[in-house]
Parts: sequence; structure tokens; C-alpha cells
Amino acid sequence: MYVLHVAFECAPIAKVGGLGDVLGALPKFLRRAGIEAAVLMPRFGDAQLQEDALRLIHEGAFPYRNRTLSYRLWQQDAEVLGFPVYLLEEPEHFGRPGVYQDPTTGLDFPDQADRFFVFQRGVLAVLKEGVLRPDLLHLHDHHTALLPVWLREDPAYRELAELPIVFTVHNAEHQGRYDWQVWEEIGVPVARPEDLQHQGQLNAMKAGLLWADAVTTVSPGYARELQEREDFAAGLQEVFQRVAPKMRGILNGIDPDIWNPATDPLIFANYSVEDLSGKEKNKKALCEALGLRPDRPLLVFIGRLMQEKGVDLLVAGLEQLLTHQIDVSVVVLGTGMPAYQAALEDLRCRIVRPGGFPRLVLRFEFNNTLAHQLYAAGDMLLMPSRVEPCGLNQMYAMTYGTVPIVHAVGGLRDTVEPWDPHTQQGTGFCFETFTPRAFHQAIRRALTVYHRPDQWRVLQRNGMQRDWSWDRSAQEYLELYRTLVPVTS
Repeated sequence: MYVLHVAFECAPIAKVGGLGDVLGALPKFLRRAGIEAAVLMPRFGDAQLQEDALRLIHEGAFPYRNRTLSYRLWQQDAEVLGFPVYLLEEPEHFGRPGVYQDPTTGLDFPDQADRFFVFQRGVLAVLKEGVLRPDLLHLHDHHTALLPVWLREDPAYRELAELPIVFTVHNAEHQGRYDWQVWEEIGVPVARPEDLQHQGQLNAMKAGLLWADAVTTVSPGYARELQEREDFAAGLQEVFQRVAPKMRGILNGIDPDIWNPATDPLIFANYSVEDLSGKEKNKKALCEALGLRPDRPLLVFIGRLMQEKGVDLLVAGLEQLLTHQIDVSVVVLGTGMPAYQAALEDLRCRIVRPGGFPRLVLRFEFNNTLAHQLYAAGDMLLMPSRVEPCGLNQMYAMTYGTVPIVHAVGGLRDTVEPWDPHTQQGTGFCFETFTPRAFHQAIRRALTVYHRPDQWRVLQRNGMQRDWSWDRSAQEYLELYRTLVPVTS
């Protein structure tokens, strides 16, 4: 069986968030399970590519808005990432640096919609010309969600109309909403135009949900929330309920070739669940590098500084924690909204003790090495997400013996088992109510256990012994694919 993943991101070639992580790992594990899997994505101007492993395999053209756009298709050899990656080069729309935003301004590209549409028309051209002949298309997020409509409804693609399609929702907040006139210009007539529309606009995600043969999202908990909570479904709750019979939640995984404290080359000292002494060495080394006291509990936040990540709650919770003189150190690593950066800076300035060690260190940057070091050095990971479709950070943290403190939503509820001191079971601390008080209380519960070293070691080892690898998830996808692709393929 040959499965072609179509997406806008694939780590490390181009990564903005969790979507890139998924596409950088899932195909490799599918291949280990016996599936011929590959990725098709745009070739961006700042793509991280191994040039000597690239070869040009096709050149062609396709129509778009009364124009003809030329493209070239490159293949990066499977040896680089463990699976082949096909890159659609179309310089006008993808030749510049940046995946979704102009790195010089931090703003979305003004021709963002055209970039998504051009990519999809390029994918259609590749499929129609037979350059790639998959048995199944696996589409990811709204950037690819109109492909099923063209394939099913446009007579130009009649020979591809029966191609099985899986559509995965990584985050329902981002739906691809455009003026309806856009579809009238670039689309194809459909029997029920309302199936493409939401509130009078073209809605790409809705189209993907309704036209795909199967729908997945990235955790069982998030699948339930999308059907039960209108605020999480961002207006599409009725549509998620409508596709419930063909929808399932499959939890994301992590790549143990990259995330493993016993072999990680980016951390200060390697360690394992059998011998945690190296974790203390990581904490001492990182605290020395950042000017922190290593004898304090070290709390870390790693992620985008956005509303959906609960950063407003993070600021409020840290204010309660740090202004009450609780003896902890906190490191925040991430980029995002300037308002959140300013609020954190303001808090850092207000809690400075003259001549003392800092208690809040801020790093407003993307720094993969520092992220690995924080997972290895941290005692607790703060993850107060307002919405979390799956979440990978809590899995990374548990793998490294760093105890997660999470808002019990989506994949966080699915993966973090609340600590029970009586049974010695559990992997972290959860809070149900999205309030600073509930968040602060969860941190205090964690600190209480931290000061009981024997219990803390059990808690750390519980998390480290969990299997979060993609092997488990790949098997679930394989079972799904087999329901859609004839056995003879």
C-alpha cells in the first residue's frame, strides 16, 4: 500500500508547530509497519534541505486564475528522514522565506489564500500526470482540505475520483475561511454548495470533513470535544457531529530516535529510568548557564505564546506563585504575541530581588537545543492550554522525567494520569477549571510531592515508562487505511 501525505509542513524541512512534527515522524513509522509512505509539500525559500540528496523528477504546469503556473517536483531521498519527501517548487508563491508568515514582519503573507490554493492545484497536476500514484491520500489540515472536492466533483480528475482520502484535523481553530466568490473563481460546481459554506463563506475544513472518506483528529479526547463543545469546534460542531460515524481520534506520538534522554546528544548528560542521576546533572548545568539556583524546583514552559496555549493563565498563575515568595525558578521559552511577552517581562521586573538570583528567565525565541535541555533539566512542565488537540510537550516531558502540570483538555486529559499518592499511580497533575486559582493549586500540589523525594522518584519513573512512540499510532492508522484500500493494493 502506498500512502501519500499532503501537508504544508514537515519537520525539519519546514516546521511551525505540531503539524510539522507529525509529518516528520508518522511516515517513517508507517514504513516500519510495512506501508510505503511519503510526503508531498511546497518547497519554501528557506526550506531546510539536504541539497546533495535532492533530485528533480518532473516539470510541468497547471492553470490558475486564467494563468498558467510552471512548477518543478523534487524528491529528497528516503535516507535523509526515513521516508521520501516530494517538494513542489513554484517560485512565485513559495520561493520566499517563511511558511505562513513573512519573517521580516511577523505577519501573514498578503497572498496567503492563493498560496494554499496554488499548492492544492499543483498537487492535482502531479496526481493527474501520474508522477505519483498513491493508493490513498492522507491530507492534513485546511491547507489541503479542498482537494477531495476537486477530485470528486471536477470531471477533469474523473480517473482519480475513487482515490481513498483520509483527512486529519490537527487544530479546528484554523479552518481556511474565504469569500465565497473565491470558490466561484477557482472551484467547480457541487450539488450542495452549502456543504462548502459556513456563515456565507467558503470553509475549507468543512469541505474536507464532508468529502473525505475518513476523518481523524489527533487524540480521542479532542474528537469528543469537537462534537460536544461549540467553542472548541469554532462553529463547526454540527459538522463534526455529522461526520462522527467516519471520524476517530488517534493520539499522536513522539519519535524516540530524537526524544530519548539516554541517547539525546543535545542535553548535558544522558540518563535513563533506571539511573536518574544524569537528570540532576542536567539541572545543575542548565541553572549555571541561566544564572538560576539549582536547589530550587525548576518549572518550565515551552511553546508558542498564544491564547490557545493558555498564556494569559500562565502569566496570572506565575504572578500568584512568584509574588507569594514561593521558592521556585521558572524558565519560559517561546515566541508569540507581543502582549504576552510584555506581560511576562513586566512580571519579571516586579519580582527582581536586588542582589539575588533571578527566579524568572525569559527566552523569546525558537531554540531546539534549549528546549531539549529544559526537558532534561526541568522538574515540572507547565502546560495550561486553553485548547490542546493532542500536545506533544507533555509526552516529551514525561519521557525525560519532568512532571507535567496540565489543564485537563483534549490530548492532555488522554495522556496525563493524575497522581494518586495512595496507589502511587499517575504521571502528573491536572486541573479542570481554567482559572488562575485552579492552576496555582495544581502547582502547589506538585510542589508538595516534589518535597517528598521518594514519591517524586516514583512519579517521574511512572511517566518515563509510558510508551508514547509513533509505533502505536502507526498501527492505528494502518488499521484505518486497510478499511479504505482494497487488500490487493
